Amino acid sequence: MDAILTGLFAVMLLLLLFYDTLRRVYPGLDPLLMLFGQLAGLVFLALLVFCIAGLVLLIVRRLYRR
Repeated sequence: MDAILTGLFAVMLLLLLFYDTLRRVYPGLDPLLMLFGQLAGLVFLALLVFCIAGLVLLIVRRLYRR
């Protein structure tokens, strides 16, 4: 799972760096690149929500343990 997320992050970083160049060279790929960006953003949003929920549960557990 870590390798998949690391690869996804690396691809998103490369898209950020070369998006304008790719859009100029292959204009037909623009909608596909936008969909990929939205999908990757949704994956990262889901991970962020689960991490925040985990932190909240950890804090609540420590507060009730006292």
